[in-house]
Order: sequence, then structure tokens, then C-alpha cells
Amino acid sequence: MSFTGRRFRSRREQIAYEASLAGRYQARLRKNPFLYFGLPFCSVIVLGSYWLSGFTAIRYEQKDRKIQEVSEDDLVKMKANKRQFDLKEEYYRLQGLGEKDWEPVRVPRMKGESENVW
Repeated sequence: MSFTGRRFRSRREQIAYEASLAGRYQARLRKNPFLYFGLPFCSVIVLGSYWLSGFTAIRYEQKDRKIQEVSEDDLVKMKANKRQFDLKEEYYRLQGLGEKDWEPVRVPRMKGESENVW
């Protein structure tokens, strides 16, 4: 014997429930589920996204304010201050071959501290 989720109501309670707003809604929901459940759910989703679009628009407007059009004078200054580019120099710089002016030095240990030699 399995228990169902339906609540037992006496005849008088059942008539009162069917006359109530919840009872009428549940009866209509059983007859036409999309109209009374699916359509309101989908409309809430669509209206919510429309309402939240204002907040996302603010986000993109703030990003657009940061990126501004460059005037010709600023462009000339940027071209004048540009660093010369040499492919071989960049290759060696990225390889770290130009930074050989240092030596690895062991950190001195405190008295009684282990050397941690594996």
C-alpha cells in the first residue's frame, strides 16, 4: 500500500475547497496545464529578462566610456614615443638569455634547522 500526496477531505471540506480560489485554479490547471502554469512561467522569464536588460546596458555603457576615440595629436605622440622593435632582441629577452648577471645563492639556515636534502 502506498501513500499518496493527496489530503483526505470530508465531503463538506471538498465542496468548500472546490469553491475556493485554490480549488478552482487546480481544476483549471488539470484541464489546461500550459495556459495556467506554462504561460505564466514563460511570461515571467521574458519580462524578467526585459527588466534586467537595463542593468546589463549600464554595464556595457561603462565599458564604452573607458574606450574613447583617440585624437590625431594623441596618435602622433604615441607614434613618436614608440619603442623600436627588434625581433632577435625580443626573442632573447623572452628566453631570459639577457639576464645572466646574477648567481644563485643558497639561503643561510638557522642553527639546528634541517637542510632538507632529498
